[in-house]
Amino acid sequence: MMNIQNILVPIDFSDCSKNALKYAIYLAKKFQAKIHMVNAVHVHSAHPDVVGGSIVAAVIKDYEDMVRESFEKLEKEIIELQDVPHSADQFLAYLIDAIHTECETKDIDFIVMGTKAEHDELEKVLGSRTTDVIDTATVPILVVPEGWEKAGIEIIAFACQMEEVKNPMRVKMLNQFALDFGAKIEAFTVAKRREDITAADQNIFKNLIHSFDEGIASFSTIEASSTIEGITSFCNSHHPDLLTLIPKEHTFFERLFKKSISKSIALHVPVPALFFRE
Repeated sequence: MMNIQNILVPIDFSDCSKNALKYAIYLAKKFQAKIHMVNAVHVHSAHPDVVGGSIVAAVIKDYEDMVRESFEKLEKEIIELQDVPHSADQFLAYLIDAIHTECETKDIDFIVMGTKAEHDELEKVLGSRTTDVIDTATVPILVVPEGWEKAGIEIIAFACQMEEVKNPMRVKMLNQFALDFGAKIEAFTVAKRREDITAADQNIFKNLIHSFDEGIASFSTIEASSTIEGITSFCNSHHPDLLTLIPKEHTFFERLFKKSISKSIALHVPVPALFFRE
């Protein structure tokens, strides 16, 4: 079984984040793990010398009191939370910074978070889009779309890139994850035309399938004009319980000028998506 002991769940008390928490509870029970909830808000304020230190302190206290009360209400609302060990932290910081701190201090090895296609303007004001976490997380991150209710995992879709996966440990992790749930892996790649798949590509995919336990994985090719269209089409036609990807590492300039496919998948694919960072 995968060694998942500490699961981090960003919470803003929206229905979306509560839904992700319920999924995290399901995983925590499966792996006998502890859930670490974290709330983070970045407040743009003037320097204490300008507005007065007492005013700043009052704002911080109000925030801390509000979040503490919200966590208390959350425990009463989501009864299943009482079935797993859990903790709650709050930060006056950007979400990404809070997650980094939690990962470093709590030995986090898995992140579960909710997302929705229509991002609130408030997210932009607070200085952090939740999808940015996908590009910065150093541990596997599971993104749960708003409204997803099924928790069981029987079919895992694995979107493969043309290039060979550089880190075989990620494939082993996916293999073990499937074994833990008794799930089948349906690996696939997206191409504009099937004839574009070369013999060398076919050999890479064949070796990739052989890296999984015998009989656990199958492979197919999806024709589509874009990666997002192909992945969405596969999910809509095959109805997997989980989509998995191993995003490639990119240089700073590639990240600067290239739109993140990972973010687009997280926002538009209708099933939970698990990202194993390369």
